[in-house]
Amino acid sequence: MKKQVSVRLDERLNNELEQRVKELGISKSAFLSFSAQFFLHQLNHAESSSVSKQVNMYEMIKTNLENQYKND
Repeated sequence: MKKQVSVRLDERLNNELEQRVKELGISKSAFLSFSAQFFLHQLNHAESSSVSKQVNMYEMIKTNLENQYKND
């Protein structure tokens, strides 16, 4: 079962996203779905590697997101 989500993007990111989906000939929804799956796979891999023991991935993501929303 698929779920619908609402996403707010920076204008620059949205423009790049629109350009990429046009080049690929796919919908934004398909691109974002694939991107989320890819990111989660990479995150799971990073968590299981020895590097993740030194870097808290969730703290890094949280800090990055907080900084993005401060600039909105």
